[in-house]
Amino acid sequence: MELRRASLCGAALVLLLGACSKQAEPMGASATAAPAGSAAVAPVTVEVCGQPTTYVQVPQRAVTYDVGITEMFLYLGLGSRLVGTAGIPENKEVDPVYRQQLEVAPVLSRKGINLEAIVGARADFVFAGWSYGFRPGEVTPEVLARHGIPSYVLTESCIRVGPRERVSMDDTLADLRNIARIFRVEAEVAPRIQGLEQSLRDLERRTRDVAQRPSVFVYDSGEDIPTTSGRYGMPQAIIEAAGGRNIFDDIASNWPKGNWEDVVARNPEWIVIVDYGHPNAQGKIDFLLNKPELSQLDAIRHKRFFVLTYAEATPGPRNMARARALAAAMHPDSMADARP
Repeated sequence: MELRRASLCGAALVLLLGACSKQAEPMGASATAAPAGSAAVAPVTVEVCGQPTTYVQVPQRAVTYDVGITEMFLYLGLGSRLVGTAGIPENKEVDPVYRQQLEVAPVLSRKGINLEAIVGARADFVFAGWSYGFRPGEVTPEVLARHGIPSYVLTESCIRVGPRERVSMDDTLADLRNIARIFRVEAEVAPRIQGLEQSLRDLERRTRDVAQRPSVFVYDSGEDIPTTSGRYGMPQAIIEAAGGRNIFDDIASNWPKGNWEDVVARNPEWIVIVDYGHPNAQGKIDFLLNKPELSQLDAIRHKRFFVLTYAEATPGPRNMARARALAAAMHPDSMADARP
């Protein structure tokens, strides 16, 4: 998974925003000319990685990075503003609901984010995250700002640039609301976001007082050393909301390396498989079932596996539904009368 490869950036994140122009200009406090086609409206200010950030114009030409971020953007009905995507290789499953829209959106890059391609697309907004496209020394919000291109940083990824208390699916709701504000579509999309929030609050109510919280191991990839989710990865939030406990919630990272010795010692009752790349989910399950040292794990003996696609395991609009499905698997009585 790409997001595990980024290094921590100790400097505080400062987003300097301006309007798009044909040439890069120094960004300062004074206003610059608005890009052609941008709507002149009152500025809005939202919090980005703990910093208040002001967006003067309504973006008209957006670029998004990765599956979940792109699905968030399309969930808000902003497909007509999408002029390019990046970071969505063919082995990352896309929700069928959005495939038709993505088929007509230009692919700027299947892997990393590319500044020249963003500028060439005449983008006036980029939605990405630290280790979801943004990397110190490469494309960053500061670099984009020097080219007059505002950006928004995925909340879950802010752990890469500063401390956070916890990760939560409320982070995804905050991102959706912030993007809706930036694009001035709050009223139109409020019912959709409220629906997700109601689903989350209902789930939390159902699992709040469960007597036993099953231990869960997240298996992303790796044979010699497993890549897993620490307490700042979205699976942590999904497991917590579903009434479970992540066995690696003591690792202060989002997608860290674990080790098989701790997996054995902590004896997970469930294993969440992140399905992307090679091997597929069944291949990963078969690997775990045939690994001798894992044979006595409760999850292995009872074959308790739960599969999340890459987009479901990273921040996006599908997190709520999959958390409810995991809760139904672990706590069927609590979810017996719940709607999907």
